[in-house]
Amino acid sequence: MSNLLAPELLADLGLNNQWQIQALDGASGTLSQAGQDLSRADQDVVVAKVSGPGRLVIRPPAPLTLPAGTGSIQLWIHCAQVPPAQLRLALLFDETAEGPVEPFDFSGWHMLRHLVTPNSVRQLSGLIVEGLDEGAEVELGLSGLIAAPPPAPHLEPAHLPGAQDHPAQLELGPYAEEMTHIVEKEGISFIFEARSLSAVIRYVYTPIDGTFEDIDLEINNAEPIKPASGGGLTIAMGGQTWAADDDEVERHFVSCDQVGDSVEARWQWKRDEELADFLFRFRLQGKTLVVELEAGNDRAAGVDLGILDEIPHPRLISLPYFNLGQQPIQLLEHSGVFVSSLLDWYSTKASSLYGAAGPDRLNGGCHYEPDSNGRRQLLGERWLLTASRQIDEVLPAPPQLTPLPRPEGLEQAIWYAIPPLEKAEETYVELYEQLRGFKLMGVEHLLVHHPADIWDSGTSDTSLTLEPARELGGGDALAEYLEAVQDLGFPYILATSFAALSPLNPQWNPEWISLNSRGELAPATPGSYRLKPTQAAQLAAGHATALAEKYPGATLLLRDLADQPPWQRTDCDSRLDQAAMVSQVIAADQALLANMAELPAALLVNGGTHWLYAGRAHGFYAQRCDAQASQAPLVVDFALRFMHPFHIDAGLGSPESYFGEALTDDEKNSRSTFFDRYLAATVAFGHAGRLFDPGSWGMPAALKSYFMLQKLQPYYLGVPVQSIHYHHNDHLVESNEALISDAIAQRQLQIVYENGLHILVNDHAEDSWTVQHDDQDYLLPPGSFLAYGPNNLLVYSADAGQGRIDYALCPDFMYCDLRATGQPRQMGPVTQDGAVLVRHREWEIDVYPIECGPEIAVHTDYLWPDRRMPRLRVLAFRPDEDTPELLKTESTPEGVEFTQVEGAYMYRITLPEWMVEPGR
Repeated sequence: MSNLLAPELLADLGLNNQWQIQALDGASGTLSQAGQDLSRADQDVVVAKVSGPGRLVIRPPAPLTLPAGTGSIQLWIHCAQVPPAQLRLALLFDETAEGPVEPFDFSGWHMLRHLVTPNSVRQLSGLIVEGLDEGAEVELGLSGLIAAPPPAPHLEPAHLPGAQDHPAQLELGPYAEEMTHIVEKEGISFIFEARSLSAVIRYVYTPIDGTFEDIDLEINNAEPIKPASGGGLTIAMGGQTWAADDDEVERHFVSCDQVGDSVEARWQWKRDEELADFLFRFRLQGKTLVVELEAGNDRAAGVDLGILDEIPHPRLISLPYFNLGQQPIQLLEHSGVFVSSLLDWYSTKASSLYGAAGPDRLNGGCHYEPDSNGRRQLLGERWLLTASRQIDEVLPAPPQLTPLPRPEGLEQAIWYAIPPLEKAEETYVELYEQLRGFKLMGVEHLLVHHPADIWDSGTSDTSLTLEPARELGGGDALAEYLEAVQDLGFPYILATSFAALSPLNPQWNPEWISLNSRGELAPATPGSYRLKPTQAAQLAAGHATALAEKYPGATLLLRDLADQPPWQRTDCDSRLDQAAMVSQVIAADQALLANMAELPAALLVNGGTHWLYAGRAHGFYAQRCDAQASQAPLVVDFALRFMHPFHIDAGLGSPESYFGEALTDDEKNSRSTFFDRYLAATVAFGHAGRLFDPGSWGMPAALKSYFMLQKLQPYYLGVPVQSIHYHHNDHLVESNEALISDAIAQRQLQIVYENGLHILVNDHAEDSWTVQHDDQDYLLPPGSFLAYGPNNLLVYSADAGQGRIDYALCPDFMYCDLRATGQPRQMGPVTQDGAVLVRHREWEIDVYPIECGPEIAVHTDYLWPDRRMPRLRVLAFRPDEDTPELLKTESTPEGVEFTQVEGAYMYRITLPEWMVEPGR
C-alpha cells in the first residue's frame, strides 16, 4: 500500500473526527472515527454515513488556507461496495463547489486527485457529497487529505528499446503493373493521372472551397465522383470547434503552385480576429493521391474525411478485422474499381482516429485534443486516397517483418479461456477437476488461459503484481494448482497488463500516470489510473521476466493493449515531446511487444484492433470489434493476407460476443446453428480453435470444438495461402470479381493453402452448397465446412449421404457426431447414435461416448482387417476407480456390441487376459 503522506506532500490538511457534517436538501449523515477495520498506516480515518436525498457538506473546524504552490488536492476514500452511479464528491473552495473529483465507480480504498486552479490564496471550505437517492445509504471512509505540488516541470525522455522497426509511414500496394504518372494544370485545376493497362485514374484538385469538396475522382473517363464531400479540416476558434464546411469560418485562398511532382495549395482560415494558415501538398504515389496537411498554429482540431457524393448507388465493403475500434474502414466499389481513404496511423500527429460512422463514408478522420497545457499539436497528416481494380492495392501492404519463431506446440493447441473465477479457496480444486476431466476424455493439447482474477484481491491492483489473490488461497494455492496443471501435460497462460496502475500498488508513482487534456490523472479501470504507454514499454520486460521466473513454463498473455484502440490510452502530458499523439502510443506498444517477444515465454495478446500489431506477438485472441460480427460479410482476404502469415489468431472472440443478443441460452449446445456457424467461421479465417466453455455450452460442445479442429489447424496455421475463391452461380471466382459481383453475399468460399489443404465453407443463412472430393458429393448446409488435404486428412461438418455429420479423421483418432437421429448408424469402426471418439493402437481400441445412445457396436474388422479374432474383452473405465469393470458383450462377425454402464467415461476393446500382444 502506498504511504498516504506521499513524497509530493505540501501539507496534511488534517481530516479527522473534529470535522463536522452538514445535511442539505433533506439528506442526513454522521461523521465518526473509523474502527480498527479501516485503520490506515498511522493516518486518521473518519467514516461518513450518509443517506439521501440531497447533499452533505463535510467541513473542517475552520476554512483551510492552501499552501502557496498547491497543484492538487488528494484524498483517500473507501467504499465497502460500489455506491450508486450518480454519487459524486466535489471540493468547496470559498464556498464554491469545484469538481466533481471523480465518480465513485470502485470499491475498497482508492486515491482521488483534483487539480487546483493556481490562485495565490485559496481556502478549502470542505467536501460536498451529492447525488444521493431517496432511501440510499452509503458509508464512506475518508483519509489522507493533502495538498500536493504540481507535477515536476520536466520528464526524463522515454527510452523505447525495440522501437527501431516502427514504420515511418503507411505504405500501400505493392502495385502489380507498370504505371505512367502525369501532373498537369487545366485552368485553375490540377490533374493527377495514374495510367496503367487496367485503368486510368484521375484525381482533380480545384482550389475553390478550401475543403475536400475540391477533390474529384475520375475513373476511366466516367463522370467524376466526390470521395470526401463535406470533409476537410475542423477548426478550433472562439472557444469551440467548427466543422470543415461551416460558414462561420472564412476560408481564404492564398496560392496553389506546382513544385516538382507535387502541388502545394496554401489557405488561410479566419474567424473574428483569429487566423490559421494551412498547407495542402498533393502528389501521386503508385495509384494513390497522397495529401499531406500542415498548419502554422494549433487551431486545427482534426480532419474529417467526408462522405461519398455524386454516386447513384455506392457499394461499400467492410473487411473483417480492418477496423478503428468499433467503427470499420470501408471500401467503395464503383465501376469495377475499388477506392480506399486512409489516414496514415504511423505518422499522424492526431490524438485519435475514427472510422466510418455512417453508411455513406469510407472512413472517419481524426481529432486533435489539447495537451495538459491546453495546446494542440501542429497539424501533420498524410491522407492516402487510392483507386485500383485490384483489392490488394487499396489496402495497407503486409508488415515488413520476419515472423517470430513459433513456440513449440502452439499450432497444436486449442485455447481455453477460463471464465471469471468464483472467489473461493476451493475454486482451484474445482478447476483442476474440470481439466482432469478433459484429460480423461482424450484432450491432450489444451492451452489453459487463466483470467486476471487470479491476481485480484479486490483492490484493482492486477497490474505489475506478482501476488496472487488472497481469496483464492494466495500464492501457495496457485503454485500447487499450476504444478498439477503441468502434471496433466497442459501448458497454461497467465495474464498480465501494463495499461493501468492502482495507487495501492507498491510501485505507485504519479509521474508514471498519463494525464488527460485537463491535466488530471487519467482514470482507467475502477480504482486505477492509466499508465503512460512509454512507461509501460520500459517496465514490461522486467515484470514479465519476474513473472516467468516465478511461474516457470507459463505462457504470458497481455491484456488491455490490442483489445482496445490505442487512442483510448493517449497521454496528454505536455511534458512529453509527442504529447496527445496516438502515433506515440502505437510506437510505445510495438516497442513493448518487441521487448516481451524476446523473452523465453511465448507471448499472446488479447486482440480486437490487433491488425495494428500484426507479427509483434506469437498469437492473438481474434476478437471481432464490429457490433454485428456474425452478420458481416465473410470476406477473409485482409485477415489471411495481412495477419495470418505473421502470427496465430485464435477464435473469433467468445461465441457470446460474436453473435450478440441473437444467441440465447437455449441455443448453447453442441448441435446448435450458432455452434456450427462459429466453428465454420473459425476455419474460414484460418484461426486456432477456441474451446467452448463447458459451463455454459456443456461438455459435448467443448469436446467437439476440440476434436474437430485440433488436428486440422496445424495444416493451416502459419501456412501461406495459395488462393481464395468465392462461390457464385456455380462457379468459384477470385476475390476481385467476387467483391464486384457481390458474390460475397453468398458467404460461400474456398481457401487453398500452399501445402495442398483445401477448405470449403458455407456460412449462408439458408442456402446449401454441394461440393466434391474424391468422387464423393458433400452437401454443405448453412454453417458447415469441408477440409481435406495432406496425409489423407479429412474433417467436415456436412452431409456425405447419411445426413449431416460432424467428422474428423486423422491417424490419432476418429471423432464422429451423427447428431442423435434416433437411428444408430455405422460410421467407420463404430455403429452408434450420437457422438463418439475412437482411438486405436495395435491391440487396443478405446471408445469415448460423448453424447450418444446406450448401445454401441465396434467393428474391429474395420481397424484390424485380415485378423482372426478371439473373443475380445470390453473394459469400462470410471474416473475415480483404478480397476476397470469387465463388461458383458455380444460378439459379432465384425466385432463386439455392448451397452454403456453408469459412470464410465471410456471403453477399451482388447485381447483376452490369457493372450499377450504379439511381439512381447
